[in-house]
Amino acid sequence: MKIETIYDYEINDSLRAKLQYLLTECFTEDYPKERIYFKQLPHFRFIATDDKNELVGQVGLDYRIMNLNGKPIRVLGIIDLCVSKNQRSQGIGSLLLSKIDEF
Repeated sequence: MKIETIYDYEINDSLRAKLQYLLTECFTEDYPKERIYFKQLPHFRFIATDDKNELVGQVGLDYRIMNLNGKPIRVLGIIDLCVSKNQRSQGIGSLLLSKIDEF
């Protein structure tokens, strides 16, 4: 299992197609077919690949400033955490969450 950081501006057509397949597999018919984010474009993602270099999971991260009662606060948002249906219950989601915690 390998987890790497990918900035969205680095995503090529091949990875985009794999992400689109994974996201629509995991989030079913409600997920937009024409893009690789639901509402918010992530700044970067952690991508999980198996020993065959196949995409098995991903999570997007968005860092922004929000307003809380007139005070600006920094927020790291988790976007579209998902794991391929045939790879679930193997700790991949936990590994992605651990990677976020390390970050």
